[in-house]
Amino acid sequence: MLTQSIPKHLAPHISPQFYNEYTPTDHAVWRFVLRLNLHTLEGKAHPFYIEGLKRTGMGPDRLPNVEQMTDEMQAAGWSTVAVDGLIPGVAFFDFQGNGMLPVATDIRKVENILYSPAPDIIHEAAGHAPMLMDPTFSAIVKRFGQLGAKAFMNREEHASFAALKRLTIVKENANSTEQDIEAAEKAVHEAKAQVTGFSEAQQVARIFWWTVEFGLIGDLDNPMIYGAGLLSSVGESRHCLTDAVVKHPFDLEHALQTKQDVTNMQKELFVIPNFETLSSVLDELEGRMAIRKGGIESVAKALASGSQSTIRLEDGSERVGIVRHMTESKEHTLIQWDECTIVKNGQLTKRERHGLLVVHDTESALGRDDLFEDGTTVRHACASDLLKDVTVQLEGRTIPLDSLEVRVDSLPSVFPGTTVDELMMIEKPVIIERDERVWTNDDPMFNRIHLMRERGESIDGLIPEILTHHPDAWLLHIECLELVKDEGLKQTLIERLEALRQTSPSRNELIGRAFDLLR
Repeated sequence: MLTQSIPKHLAPHISPQFYNEYTPTDHAVWRFVLRLNLHTLEGKAHPFYIEGLKRTGMGPDRLPNVEQMTDEMQAAGWSTVAVDGLIPGVAFFDFQGNGMLPVATDIRKVENILYSPAPDIIHEAAGHAPMLMDPTFSAIVKRFGQLGAKAFMNREEHASFAALKRLTIVKENANSTEQDIEAAEKAVHEAKAQVTGFSEAQQVARIFWWTVEFGLIGDLDNPMIYGAGLLSSVGESRHCLTDAVVKHPFDLEHALQTKQDVTNMQKELFVIPNFETLSSVLDELEGRMAIRKGGIESVAKALASGSQSTIRLEDGSERVGIVRHMTESKEHTLIQWDECTIVKNGQLTKRERHGLLVVHDTESALGRDDLFEDGTTVRHACASDLLKDVTVQLEGRTIPLDSLEVRVDSLPSVFPGTTVDELMMIEKPVIIERDERVWTNDDPMFNRIHLMRERGESIDGLIPEILTHHPDAWLLHIECLELVKDEGLKQTLIERLEALRQTSPSRNELIGRAFDLLR
């Protein structure tokens, strides 16, 4: 059971795990990846990783149940929630800021064992969960979540995310054609081309990528792995430590300027000396954000986001709504909302066509010939005045407003969304895009092998049938090679697997590494 309630604005992103629909092949993929990674990561992963994996209670025999993961992870202050693949970045971070690990419940296909183009349960459970059991790292990830949840996005990023999610779904869909994939990739490129600037959300996500997802730690010449994307990838966990990948000492500016590739193995990575350094990086990153800097520059980020945001004034009161327009002059900035809620001392006051006139030059008069109330010139407006039915003339614009506040204020904090429960915008429940899990020709045999392994029964009698009726099922052959007793049958399986190694580079690598594991 979950140890904490789920914030109502995050609830729409939660999806059932559909645990009983996992196929025997799915469980075999989990078992193969987990065993291979444990073999590969020994001495290469952060020392806490193996210990953390034990503490989560996950084992190789069956895919983990997301709800049951919470029972073990609550000792580290975490719970787990099932989500449907990629979710919006702000929700992803908000979950983690609340101590909840969002777990994508799909699992990669056999063809994508080396590298999955979409987040899946292997990435979340075997990659993220173990390291979260470390108290220092756990606190860093929660702080990342809190920053990411309060980082501004631009309007165009929403469309870009939708296209990217569609691409990951298409790539994992067994029925997708090359034309389907090409069309989805084209849509991603077109959507990304519309994104301008480098938003706070992009900056937080990029640093998260180069650290929590794909980070290395320790000595630059002999680093260890702590990033979940590396820990959970059969291919990249080994590839990342080779000379084929350039290693940089972590530098915030360098990392921000280095673009990530979400669909291929990384060509360069960053190494931090320790987690304390990463905590200092977050201090520096947070200091650049609107939630800490405030001011008119931060209000411009709220305007560019096109979504609900909060402007906090010096007296602690807040203005919550979607900023529709900003008009700046040397002495004033006018901020406009179609709908705005003033939050002060726990009281909510809703206003329509509302404006906040921020005075920059405290020596300038607030009442001038360009400020009118009910058609009458306001000559002595005072800071904190609330004027009704106002017309403002500023920078050549004539702006009618139902209400206007005039303030001398630094606007110390600006951030997306709101902390007021009553004002939180609740998204529609997630639309679950998933393919029905249909058993393949190999699944009944995978199931038989699994049951016989549990009962300690010999599988030798099944080998002729497997060789005849499942000639291309290399993972099934690996499972049999582990259990078969007869030396002649073992040699036959090895010869078949050697032949299958020649059919693709990925099979060659995976089967070769399986041989190393089973020796």
